[in-house]
Amino acid sequence: MTTEILPRTCTNCSHDAVDVYCARCGEKQPHHHDLTVGHFAHEAFHELVHLDSKLFRTLRDLLFRPGELTLAYFAGRKLRYVAPLRMFLTLFALQFLAYSAYKPVAIYSIDGMLRLDTTHKFERALDRSAAKRNIPIGELRESLNHRWQKNMSLLSLGTIVGIALVLKLLYVRHKRYLAEHLVFAAHFMCFAYVMSLAMFPVYLVIGIRQSPLHSGLTVVTSLIAIIYLFHALRRYYGQGGGKAVVKSIVVWGGWFATSMLLLVGSLLAAIFQILGV
Repeated sequence: MTTEILPRTCTNCSHDAVDVYCARCGEKQPHHHDLTVGHFAHEAFHELVHLDSKLFRTLRDLLFRPGELTLAYFAGRKLRYVAPLRMFLTLFALQFLAYSAYKPVAIYSIDGMLRLDTTHKFERALDRSAAKRNIPIGELRESLNHRWQKNMSLLSLGTIVGIALVLKLLYVRHKRYLAEHLVFAAHFMCFAYVMSLAMFPVYLVIGIRQSPLHSGLTVVTSLIAIIYLFHALRRYYGQGGGKAVVKSIVVWGGWFATSMLLLVGSLLAAIFQILGV
């Protein structure tokens, strides 16, 4: 039987206080058991169970205990949940893919914008630009889609910043750090993306176009978001009553304004980048 010789210094940070784990960074040191199939299967099972329980707990508290994730984050209970930024980026990617890949319900596409433009002015402007540059209109739309979607991906964190700045103004007397508002905003946006993904099957049936049904669904989802914000603000910021109601509406308005600004701004930037106008 051979005895495994552990490295004298940490393979990750070169610290000299090393046993099975490094005393400084916690890195597990190489071992011959790492090369066995049994070790791989054990690690895979452990990671899947750990991720599943953490993900379930995170989604449960995100949906049914508004503000709890932010409260736990700053109370030092971070390891129980998926990190806010990681969850935000993952849900943004899923929502972005859902509402851009399938054209009948695409929001982040020129075709989607044209369906919402009842005046047809935007469509005529694109046709003129394509004819002026002798570019097929289909090719121009695809180029704009690609650039617009890339711009939106780069600006995805802008919604968090916009909501956080609104919260900073609303709670300026509470002496809260901006980082607190950023994490709160990230968690709210995660809820918004989950709600958007839940509505995706509905939009697959009815489509996304100007109609009384679409307007009614927009009102319902807006009310759900405001009610969610009310409970989240009460739990994290400790403020209830009429002030919390008003602030919930203001934060929702800030989210809506920021979202529209980023949506339109990224489209205008795409038009400028592709057409140079």
